[in-house]
Amino acid sequence: MVNYEGIFFEKEIAKQISELDKNKLPIINDEIHCTFKAYPKDEELFDEIIGKEIEIKIVGYGNDGKNSGLKVEIPNEYKKYYINYDEENPTKLQTPHITLSISEGAKPYKTKDLNFIDIEKPIKVKGKFGYWIKENDKEYLSYEPYFK
Repeated sequence: MVNYEGIFFEKEIAKQISELDKNKLPIINDEIHCTFKAYPKDEELFDEIIGKEIEIKIVGYGNDGKNSGLKVEIPNEYKKYYINYDEENPTKLQTPHITLSISEGAKPYKTKDLNFIDIEKPIKVKGKFGYWIKENDKEYLSYEPYFK
């Protein structure tokens, strides 16, 4: 089952992104990504862009002591795939973001609620669209179509 889909960053880029965390919290996110949809239904899986390299722009930083993350901008041609709606307000899209670190007991999805402060010079980074899969007690990242 696909747990979530989005843009994932390779090791070196993930490290560069992680270094933007000005006030790291105790639990570091070990899979740097920007979620496009959590728990997608079959019709919400986008095999047509799976494995595609996508450049996004990091435009803001936020940290409230529970969550630390970055606000990002998604290119216009990929916005139709961003269907990460707010669970408390299902008609509103969440702020596109990357969770960097959290404190004990905090929830990574709450990063969307941070008061992001614009960074002086936006940073462009490239990642790949992929699926985070949980099956048979295993978790892994896949850049392969889910429906073969």
